[in-house]
Amino acid sequence: MNALIQRVTAIFKPPLSARSNRGLLSLKWYLILLVVGTLLPVGAFAGAVVIRLSQQQQGVAERRMLREARNLASTVEREFSNTTRTLQALAASEHLDQGDLESFYSDTKRVTATQSTWLTVLLLSPDGQQLLNSRQPLGALLPSVNEPASLKKLVTTRQPVVGDLSRGQTGKNFAFPVRVPVMQNGSLRYALTAVITPEALATIVEGQQPVEGEWTRTIVDSQGVVVTRTLSPQRFVGRRGTPSFLERISAASEGVYPDRTLEGVEVYVAFSRIGNTPWTAAVTVPIDDIQGPARRAMGLVVGSGLALLLLSGTGAFLLSRQLSRSIASAAQAAEALANNEYPQVRSLSIKELVLLGRSLELAANLLSQRDRERAEHLRQAQAAQEEAEHANRIKDEFLAVLSHELRTPLNPILGWASLLRNGTLSPEKTAFALETIERNAKLQTQLIEDLLDVTRIMQGKVRLNKEPVDLVGIVAAALETVRLTAEAKSIDIQTVYEPHLGPVLGDSTRLQQVIWNLLSNAVKFTDQGGQVMVTVSQVGAEVQVQVSDTGKGIHPSFLPYVFDYFRQEDGTTTRKFGGLGLGLAIVQNLVELHGGTVTAASPGEGEGATFTLRLPLQR
Repeated sequence: MNALIQRVTAIFKPPLSARSNRGLLSLKWYLILLVVGTLLPVGAFAGAVVIRLSQQQQGVAERRMLREARNLASTVEREFSNTTRTLQALAASEHLDQGDLESFYSDTKRVTATQSTWLTVLLLSPDGQQLLNSRQPLGALLPSVNEPASLKKLVTTRQPVVGDLSRGQTGKNFAFPVRVPVMQNGSLRYALTAVITPEALATIVEGQQPVEGEWTRTIVDSQGVVVTRTLSPQRFVGRRGTPSFLERISAASEGVYPDRTLEGVEVYVAFSRIGNTPWTAAVTVPIDDIQGPARRAMGLVVGSGLALLLLSGTGAFLLSRQLSRSIASAAQAAEALANNEYPQVRSLSIKELVLLGRSLELAANLLSQRDRERAEHLRQAQAAQEEAEHANRIKDEFLAVLSHELRTPLNPILGWASLLRNGTLSPEKTAFALETIERNAKLQTQLIEDLLDVTRIMQGKVRLNKEPVDLVGIVAAALETVRLTAEAKSIDIQTVYEPHLGPVLGDSTRLQQVIWNLLSNAVKFTDQGGQVMVTVSQVGAEVQVQVSDTGKGIHPSFLPYVFDYFRQEDGTTTRKFGGLGLGLAIVQNLVELHGGTVTAASPGEGEGATFTLRLPLQR
């Protein structure tokens, strides 16, 4: 019966080889499409990673350029500040105050010889008439002021100004002035001016360490005129920058953007405003140095992807031929079996195909695991890179602050010492000069002591001579050291002492240093007419000292870092109030060595701050 059914089915059903195969793809094309479909996402992912890394590399390069532009601006600003302070010290000459221009002329000659960047010193009347020129004989006929705009600004503001670049009276050479007012009896008597040439400023700019691939460095004045340039200065000094550059520096104080130089070269430009002046410092790097690595990496990825695709397609085609033969053999065997023929099976490898499937699954798992590991490594690398950049930025900021703070007291010391050496000062001026030298020397000594304390703390070399100490007496002694400073700012200091407090075990000298730091900070950051409250009380088994002020307060975002080394809330804090940002870090370490705690609290900026110190009572 079965044999009859098979015979009837064979009559009405055509053989497999005779069926239509239109619209069907062979195995080799399926394998090729599978390879392409597998490689395209990987190639897209690799391209995305390259693009992302290139963007990050470009961002790092732009941040490095901007940091160099800031450093260049800071260097020029320090030079302007030094020139201003030297002129102010010269303006305090007793000869100028007495109208003795002949003696003052000798002073200007002597000071000019000590300043490598000065071309000459001018003494001008407020209406612009030259009264004295250190390069001309005393009494010679002198022309009127060459750059009147800055003189007009000085007369209006009565503050030091940096003028724009202008040509000399002969029309050949360029120079720019730095002017300071000379006040007598509350009115403007003279304008004291130091004339500086672009060549002198160029020596300062060229002294900076260039960044990798740097094209040129440029300083422009408030009108966008090139004052100095490290590349072809003789060609471009006195010319205005490109219109796009002038538009950028007028719209923002700093930034990084692509542009063309005056020579027509495509570059990236990083610029930064020079302190409180309208001048700008710029650093340029060719655009190929910034974007070239990204383009080369993308070309490498695309070329490698195409090569890999071609190689994989060829391999898939060859493999598909072998598999097609095996499957075709199996199909022919099945057809032969359906036709009641003896199946001729050739190269059937079912076990190998199963093992291949399992291997592919294992390979997929390994690829996924490696992708996760690569993502984690990338995240760790990015975090380490950001941490390194942050540490490097804090180091650069601290070095800039340290150089500024150590140099600031030296300028008045050197200036007044030079005047004292001449022996021409009156007794009152001599006393004032000695007081100024002593005050600045003490300031520098305190800065050095803070650095030494930090070094000892970091090396674990601080030794405490502990003994029972009356904390109220230490607070009272520290108050006496800051009282004069507080009275000078009309700051009211109020104290509340809880009676019958027990002693604490500690080093009296170090504890007085801690209390003095907290009090001096409160007085420093409190405005004229403010208030400081000092409270000493017992809280449980501890003595608590609270120092509260009505000063500038602390921003909530900075509050967790207030006791970190070398940290101040922003750059303007260092310039306005001074210091290295070490005082509170020293306080925290010394308090912890005594087994105590110190915390900071502030409602916000402009709302004052409260520092709370707790030390255990002696048992």
